[in-house]
Amino acid sequence: MTPVWNDSERLEVFGLRLAESLSSANLPIHWIVADDGSDESERERYAALLLRFQAIYTDVKLMSFSPRTRKGGAVYQAWDACPSADYYAFVDADGAVSPASLLSLLERAVDLGAAAGVVGVRAAGGRLTVHRRLLRALSYYIFRFLVRITTGLDSSDTQCGAKVIPGERYRELSGKLAERGFVFDVELLVVLKEAGVPIHEMGIVWKEIPGSRVNLLKDSFSMLAGLCRIRHKLKSGVYELNA
Repeated sequence: MTPVWNDSERLEVFGLRLAESLSSANLPIHWIVADDGSDESERERYAALLLRFQAIYTDVKLMSFSPRTRKGGAVYQAWDACPSADYYAFVDADGAVSPASLLSLLERAVDLGAAAGVVGVRAAGGRLTVHRRLLRALSYYIFRFLVRITTGLDSSDTQCGAKVIPGERYRELSGKLAERGFVFDVELLVVLKEAGVPIHEMGIVWKEIPGSRVNLLKDSFSMLAGLCRIRHKLKSGVYELNA
């Protein structure tokens, strides 16, 4: 039987590894743990974990949002709390993307300069092994197809939980970002594309972690509805720079 961990348990494992990696990296990274709508007992566990992270890597803080703002809302609120950042990045706290892969994305973004973004892609082949169940793999390809036919976004993987975005461009475009649920990544990439921001894809190692909040049956309808909203805005010119 595969154990299913709650969010704080998964964050404990991943966060300690990330703190170790950040402490040895030669990058000025401000790390925010974004807690989205947890109850009081879970927030207390996060606060205790924060002390353990800070003992390894000092530049880390906890931001808690209540009521729940959904994933996109938590990411954007954390980014907005740093109004002069050169880059904004996020990584899922479940550990599906390793700290080493995240740092590789950040280093690649710095190499490219502040005008481009870098997104992780769960690319199988060679040393880039992707571990996921058949149903999860099937849903990945179906969703990628739906993204392409509804938005025209030719992205290999919009939903990988690791992205680095140029700070100045995000601040210019953030007013156009309305999605906060599972398709917030899609809208973010669509808006950047419409603004002419180069987005580079980088293959990374990815491993499915038990305990995902995504219900493939229930959440597929809300994801499709989100794609339809994005398509309507594209057709209406909402995402154009001067709109």
